Amino acid sequence: MARSIVSKVKLSVEDRSIGARALFDTGATKSYIGSKIAKDLGYVMYKEPKKIMLAVENMEGLMVGYLTAGVTINECELPLEHTFGVIEALRHDVIVGMDIMEPYDIELDAREGKVKFRRFPPTLEIVSIP
Repeated sequence: MARSIVSKVKLSVEDRSIGARALFDTGATKSYIGSKIAKDLGYVMYKEPKKIMLAVENMEGLMVGYLTAGVTINECELPLEHTFGVIEALRHDVIVGMDIMEPYDIELDAREGKVKFRRFPPTLEIVSIP
């Protein structure tokens, strides 16, 4: 049976950080953060909100800006900062998408409801294409 994987994460911007509950979503190509938490961390607001399609039929959301932050998962700080789209009225504090899960080889254990790194500590490989 499929089940949602929700785990604690920490997002850090300069001298501020905040703990949040994140939905790890393999169907999301990008990562998002709710506008309430993003406001506490100081996000960049767009002049005009942008409509985005959500993973629910006939549903749209409003992306109002972006936030670049350091990310800590399972008490392990990822080596690079990541940019999150800021969404109004997001149902979860944070949605971690494949833009973070894939490069760090994050595994979702649906049976235990846990997030795991296949390689620890998480590293990025730089591959040159001939």
